[in-house]
Amino acid sequence: MKPKICAVITGKNFEEIKTMLKTIEKLNVDLAEFRIDYLKEEVDFLKVKSLTSLPLIATNRPIGEGGFSKKPEEERLETLFKAAEAGFEYIDLELSTKNLKEAVKKVKGLGSKPIISFHDFSSTPPVQKFFKIFNKEVKAGAEICKIVTMAKSLEDNLTVLRFIWGSSKKSRVVSFCMGKLGIISRILSPIFGGEYTYAAVQPGKESAEGQLTVEKIRKIYDLIWC
Repeated sequence: MKPKICAVITGKNFEEIKTMLKTIEKLNVDLAEFRIDYLKEEVDFLKVKSLTSLPLIATNRPIGEGGFSKKPEEERLETLFKAAEAGFEYIDLELSTKNLKEAVKKVKGLGSKPIISFHDFSSTPPVQKFFKIFNKEVKAGAEICKIVTMAKSLEDNLTVLRFIWGSSKKSRVVSFCMGKLGIISRILSPIFGGEYTYAAVQPGKESAEGQLTVEKIRKIYDLIWC
């Protein structure tokens, strides 16, 4: 089975989203993440959902978690709940979310699956900390546990891959390192048991440092599984 790829939608308005989804449909990916916090205007989530048959993840990342949403927390979460109501298959909730269990319960009640995410933008901790975070995410009701850190050395990639190898036997996991030094983990994470890896639709549309384009990562996987 080839590794799954999640393409990231970073459009600022409906027309840009529509154009990106048309491109994504031709790229042979497995799912797509809609970064709501990139929007410069309100959009109809039902219309976005109608543009593709791919499973969609709704993410509305606040500034403190590396995103662009400046909305009050209650309003930011309500936007995610609207995406769930519109039929988005997955909703990304940060582990730091206040009243997280209540948010998880609401997301599930609306028919979506919660991804609970944790980001460390400064470093990659020891593997033991990964498992502590993982256990918190599982306890909170995550359907997919996401832990992303910043690579400061090539060895950090090995830490993430060791974590994935052990944790993916217990739950669905997405984990890798950001930054140029973390590209190896982005490529190998699904091979070691990760649910999928993220990729940009095209150059200049990356949502994080070190993120490859779908075309580049697909070529690498094609070489491995030729």
